[in-house]
Amino acid sequence: MDTPQNTASLFALMLLRDRLLPDLLKEDIDEITYWAGKNIAREIDLNGIAAIENFFTDAGFGHLTMLSQKAAIQRWQLDGPIIEARLDDNPKASFELEAGFLAQQTEQQVSFGAETQTEISKNKVIFTVMTEVAATLQD
Repeated sequence: MDTPQNTASLFALMLLRDRLLPDLLKEDIDEITYWAGKNIAREIDLNGIAAIENFFTDAGFGHLTMLSQKAAIQRWQLDGPIIEARLDDNPKASFELEAGFLAQQTEQQVSFGAETQTEISKNKVIFTVMTEVAATLQD
């Protein structure tokens, strides 16, 4: 249930992420926020899939779940009330901050380069993380 504090936090997040940043960064928003996500991840030492999923919840990014992991590809789903609200308010909301964070965390945990692609659907975001070589994250 939404409390006044949760509603205010969601409003503040949407105001900053989906109104102010796009206005300031214009067409460069995706590249800059992807880099910013990678930069944040460099400062945070996580170990394993659960730690990444918990970080997303704690950071207010939404509910992250690993869907699959094979050779050099991981698929993650980001959903929850935050994602639904952001996409309802702005169907073009950027999730490149989260994508960059996932890429960098993967790099740090498997010791190989990684890149993330983002796909937005109705009420969720799918991230596909690709590593330079076959590598998997630990549970």
